[in-house]
Amino acid sequence: MEAGSRHLSAVEWPAPGEDPPDDALKTGYLYVCPPNLVTCLQTGFAFSFALAFCARRRLPQSRPNSGAGMLPTAGFWLLPSILWGIPYLAAADLCQPVGWRSFECNEVASLQDLVGLGAENWHKLSIRNEQTELEVGSGDNADHLGNLMDLDLTAAIPINLHSGGFSILPNMRYLNLSSCGLSNIQGNHFAAESALQRLDCSHNQMEILDRDFFGNLRKLIYANFSYNALAQCDLPHMPLLNRLELGHNRLINATFGVCPQLQELILNDNQLEQLDVNAFRGLRGLLELELSGNKLTSIGQDTFQPLNQLRILNLSRNSIGALRPNVFGAVQNFVLNLQQLNLSGNRIRLLFDNQFRVLARLQVLDVSRNSISSLSPGHFVGLGLLRKLYLQNNDILEIKSDTFSALVNLDTLDLSYNSLEFLEEQIFGSNTLSRMRKLNLNANHLKRLHPLAFSSLPFLEYLSLGHNELKSLDVRMFAPMRHLQKLHLGHNLLEEIGIDVLESLSSVTEVLVDNNRLTFLAKVNVSFPNLKRVAIEGNPWQCPCFVKLQLWLATRNVVYLRENTGYYKGERPLCIVTTVDYCIQNLQTVRRLNILGDFQGEQVQADVFEEDASAAQD
Repeated sequence: MEAGSRHLSAVEWPAPGEDPPDDALKTGYLYVCPPNLVTCLQTGFAFSFALAFCARRRLPQSRPNSGAGMLPTAGFWLLPSILWGIPYLAAADLCQPVGWRSFECNEVASLQDLVGLGAENWHKLSIRNEQTELEVGSGDNADHLGNLMDLDLTAAIPINLHSGGFSILPNMRYLNLSSCGLSNIQGNHFAAESALQRLDCSHNQMEILDRDFFGNLRKLIYANFSYNALAQCDLPHMPLLNRLELGHNRLINATFGVCPQLQELILNDNQLEQLDVNAFRGLRGLLELELSGNKLTSIGQDTFQPLNQLRILNLSRNSIGALRPNVFGAVQNFVLNLQQLNLSGNRIRLLFDNQFRVLARLQVLDVSRNSISSLSPGHFVGLGLLRKLYLQNNDILEIKSDTFSALVNLDTLDLSYNSLEFLEEQIFGSNTLSRMRKLNLNANHLKRLHPLAFSSLPFLEYLSLGHNELKSLDVRMFAPMRHLQKLHLGHNLLEEIGIDVLESLSSVTEVLVDNNRLTFLAKVNVSFPNLKRVAIEGNPWQCPCFVKLQLWLATRNVVYLRENTGYYKGERPLCIVTTVDYCIQNLQTVRRLNILGDFQGEQVQADVFEEDASAAQD
C-alpha cells in the first residue's frame, strides 16, 4: 500500500496450503479479509461473526469439499474504520454497482451465490461469465432477489436452464436471454401470472413457439424471438402484447390469436409462401407489418382488409408476380389508413388499374426492382396524398400521358435504371405539380426529351438525366425551372450546351457535365451565378477553353476536382491540344478540325494504359 494510506492490504484465509477449519469446509469458500481479522480467525476468534467482515471466494478444487475453483462468488464489502478500528476493505470483485440499484456480477455459478450481498434491494442485474456455467432453476431459492426487475444474461453463456427456470423470480419485468445458446425455453420456466413485460430470446436455437409457451406471460408487452430456428409459431390471445419480433427464422406458417394491443409484427426473412384473409384477422390494432425476405408468391383476396389501422406494410424481397387489386379489400367506399407500402424486389410484371384505390392515405410507394414495362394513369388512381414514388430498376419502356398528373402531392419520383428512350409531353399532365422537388431519370436510354416534358414542374430542385444518350438540350426544358439547384447531365453524348440553356440555369448550385463530348462552354463567365460545385472531366475540352474554364472556376471558388477519376492524376487527358492557341466556340469548326476524333484516340490509349497497369498489379 502507498504511504499514508488508511487501507490495509487484504489477504486470503485460509492461506494456500493451509487447511481450513471445519466451518470453512462446510461452506466451500475461502475468505479475503483484513490482516488483523485473519489473526483473530487463526487464534480461534468467533468464526461466523468475524467472517461477516470478509469477502468470500469458492475454495479451489485442490482443497477438500471445494466447489468451482478459484472463481469469485461474493460481493464487495467496505468495513468502516470506526468498527473495531478495522479499515475499509476492498478485496472482492464478484459484483460491482453500475447504476442506481443496478449491479454487474462476474463468474456466477448460481443465483444462490448472491446471497448475503444486499441483493434484496437490487432492481437490475447483469451477469458476465467467461469460464463459469450458470445454473438457473435447479431448486434455487431467490428470496434475496425479490425486488429484482431486470435480469440480463446475454454475457452469461453457457446457461444450464433447469425445469424451474425463472419461476423463482415472479416480480421480474425485463429478461434478456439474447445469444445464450438456448434451444428449449418452455412456458413452465416462468412463474404463474408472471409480471414479465419485456422478453428478448433473440439469437438462440429455439425451434417451436406454441401457445403453452405464452401461458404464464399474459402481461408481456414486448417479445423478441428473431434469429432463431423457429419453423412454427402459434400465438394465443395476448391482451397486452405491443411488439413481436419473429424475423430471421424458418417460419413456414404462423397463426395469431386476438392481440388487440399488438402494433408491430416483424416477420421478415422467413419462409412464408402465402397469406390469406385469416392470417391477421385478430390483429386489428396493427400499425406496422414487416414481411420482407420471405417466399410469398401470392396474397389472397382481402388479406389486409382487417388491418384498417395499418400504417406501414413491407412486402419487399419476395416472389410476388402480381398484386391483385382486391388484396387490400374490395368493399365499396372502404379506405385503409396505410401510409407506406414497399413492394420492391419482387417479380411484378404489371400493375392493374385501380390497384391502390383503397389506399387513399398512402404517402410512400416503392415498386422498385421489379419487371414492370409500362405505366398508365389508371395505375395510380386514388393516390392523391402520395409524396414519394420509387420505380427505379424496372424494365419501363413507356409512360403514357397523364400517368402522374393526379399525384398532386408528389415530391419525389425515381425512374432511374429503366429502359426509357423518350419522354412524352404530357406524362405529368397539363396542371402544375407544385410539390414536386426531385426527379431521377438517371441510367435510362433517353435519346431525346420533349421540349415541354417538364413544363408542369416549375418547382423542381433536383433533376438527374445522367447516364443516358442525350445529344442536345432544348432551353424550353429548363426555362420553367426557376428553383432548380442540382442538375446532373454526366455520361451523355452532349457536344454543346447552348448559351440560352446556360443562362436559364441561374439558380443552379451543382451541375455535372462530366463524360460528355463537350469541347467548350459558351460565355461561361456570365452563367451560373450561384454555382458551388461542378464536374467537368471526361470531355474533349480544347486546352485553351479548359484553361479559361479552370481559371473561372478557381476565381469563383467552385469545387471541380474529383478524386479517383484519373483525370487529375495524369492518368487520363484533361484537354486536347489543337492547332490554334485560342478557344474555338463554334461546333461546326470543332467538327471540321476533328477534335472529337483526336480525343477518342487518346481515350483509347488511356484505357489500354489502365488495363496494362491493372494486369501488372495482378
